[in-house]
Amino acid sequence: MGYTKPENVQEWLRCPFDHGPAAFVLEVTGESNFNPAGPKSYAPGELIYVDPARKPTNRSMVVVRMDGEERAQLKQLLMDESGTKLLKSLNPSWPAPITPIPDGATIVGVVIGKWVSE
Repeated sequence: MGYTKPENVQEWLRCPFDHGPAAFVLEVTGESNFNPAGPKSYAPGELIYVDPARKPTNRSMVVVRMDGEERAQLKQLLMDESGTKLLKSLNPSWPAPITPIPDGATIVGVVIGKWVSE
């Protein structure tokens, strides 16, 4: 997995959360994880802090990149004892809220926090 080169950085932001040296920030787009009634919700425009060094666990929010797709996706990772991994959208009215992780998908990192500007 490659890391962002300094010349590709749009803006440097301080991270108030414990993180590894390759942590980065992404802006949330889309409505698939917007759930204002849920315990977790990620609205378009919010900033998420992602750590590639953090080990994904069941129910952690992860950034996943699919082979052949330019943009990555933010999803909740569901895992069971047998090793089955699924991706879940938090928006309760999202079509196909739970999908298997496709072959060739890569978990880029784990969300360690978010920033919501006022």
